[in-house]
Amino acid sequence: MLASAILSALILCVAILMHATHHATWRRASADASIPAYRRNYLRLQFQRRMAVCYILAALAAAIMIGHFIPRSIFFILFWGCVMLLILWMVVLALVDMMATRNLILVERDQQIARRRALEQQFGKRSAATQNPAQDSATEETHE
Repeated sequence: MLASAILSALILCVAILMHATHHATWRRASADASIPAYRRNYLRLQFQRRMAVCYILAALAAAIMIGHFIPRSIFFILFWGCVMLLILWMVVLALVDMMATRNLILVERDQQIARRRALEQQFGKRSAATQNPAQDSATEETHE
């Protein structure tokens, strides 16, 4: 029972620490007006997912402490089944967070590629304009 109390206290501390850091990150992100709308939407959804994980961790910490007082009957099985569903839901939220981060990275990569191509086209037009008069005069001299 002492080990489960220590474990639940550690899990609760992690949940509180995660809650505080995610709130601070969200406050900084929401105050920054230079963040594009798609990234702000991503950050908002990420904040919601991570807050849900914090609350699930706190519920798991409480469940570990309460679990010792549940009599060994059908309620015991139902209780720990619900705890397992909470853990599964937390894993699903983590997977969704990973996929959302991957999608954000892909969107930003595509935008970076588009910007680079636009700059390459712009530079190509300028360099072609500066090279063409020299090439035209060289070809005119050889034909004469």
